[in-house]
Formats: sequence, structure tokens, C-alpha cells
Amino acid sequence: MRDYKILALDESGKADLNHPCKNFVLSGLIMPERFKVKLESRIKKLKKKYFNDEEIVLHCRDILRRKGPFATLREDPLKEINFWSNFVVIFNEDILSFAFVIADKGKAKKLGWTDITILRRSYNKIIEEFVKKHLSSNNGKIIIESCPQQDKYLIEAHNRLQSIGIPSEGITGYDYRNKITSLSLVNKSNLDVDVQMADSLAVMADMVYKIKMGDKIKITKIHSMMKRLINRKMDNKSNPGIFEILV
Repeated sequence: MRDYKILALDESGKADLNHPCKNFVLSGLIMPERFKVKLESRIKKLKKKYFNDEEIVLHCRDILRRKGPFATLREDPLKEINFWSNFVVIFNEDILSFAFVIADKGKAKKLGWTDITILRRSYNKIIEEFVKKHLSSNNGKIIIESCPQQDKYLIEAHNRLQSIGIPSEGITGYDYRNKITSLSLVNKSNLDVDVQMADSLAVMADMVYKIKMGDKIKITKIHSMMKRLINRKMDNKSNPGIFEILV
């Protein structure tokens, strides 16, 4: 029986150069497929405890803003801190790894890149790094929250790698096809816990990158928790994280 690793993808910001967000962040949660049932159980308990709804879709920006179904976090500052502490503990499992590809759109624009350039390079880079760092002895599956305007560029990157592989690593197209055996496009209604967590990671990575670049951000206790989490994961030599700055 094959031992699979999953790369679940989501993003923060838009690649569109006219969109007001400063950065485009493509984020991934990497884990063994066998761990997904346990992860889902833990996340459902977290949702039940804080929002009384096991099926609620975790959307990080709304959680941070305490909007809609997450407004309950406004009731007590300690409740909000406890939620994030519990959430971070789940993320901190040694078996989980993070992947981030970040593009500063201002710099990209100066180089003459378009939004399509950003998307193509982001998808290609994150898949390449996943294969190089995590699939030496495993097979892989990719799952992403579908976006009709962007899906074709992910599929294009996947098809390119199926054709030529990663020559710099001695990985042929045949090798790649044997390593990555599934590419799934899902929507929020599919309730994939790993994709929901990738959404949260994208927001965390954007915040951490802005802090590293000296952007003026009022750093809260929650931001500090996120920063420590990502730093720990990137420093893990046995289960390496991916943090790539395209431009």
C-alpha cells in the first residue's frame, strides 16, 4: 500500500496587480494522508467547543475580525486567546509541515510580471518544493480550493511537471507522474479540514512576512503566537518547511 502525503493549498490576497493587497501568498499544509482523520476529529472538537458547530468553515480573516459566526470571540478576550492557543497547538503537531510561496506585487510589477506570471511561478514553485523535500520515499496528492479564474494555471503547472519533471533534481516527467498521482479541486462545501487550515496558514504567513519586512503592524498576542509557530516549523530539520520568496 502506498504511503501518501497530502499538499493542501489555499491563498491570501490576489495575484491581480490592481487588487489593493500588497502580497500574494500561496500556502500549503503538508501531512501524511493517514493523519487526516485524526486531524479532522481534533478540529471538529475545537469548532464545537468555541462555536458550537462542528461543520463551520474556518476562515481565518473572519476569525481575526470576529465576524459572523465567529463574533462569539468578542464576548471575552480570554476566550479568543484560548481559541488561538488551542488552534496553534493542533498546527504544531510534528507530523504537519507548512509550505509558503510569497510574491511582493509591487516588486513583481517593476519586473514586468503580470498576475498570470505570479500565479504560474507560485504554483510551479510550491509543487516543485513539495516533490523535492517531501516525496523522496512517498507518493503525493494535491488538493486546493478551486478558483475558476486561477485553476487553469495550477493545472498548467502540474501538466508541465508531468511532461518535463524537475531536471535540476534529476526528476523526470515519468518520475513526477509516479510521485504525484492526484490533483483535486474542491470548494468550501467539501469541508476539507486540511484546506481550511491552509487558509489560516496563508493569512499567518502574510502577517509574518510583513513583520520581517518591517511593515508597521501592531503585533498582538495572537500575531506573536503565529510568528512563533511558523518560525518553529521552518526550523524543523526532520520535517522541513517551505518558505520561498519569488520576488
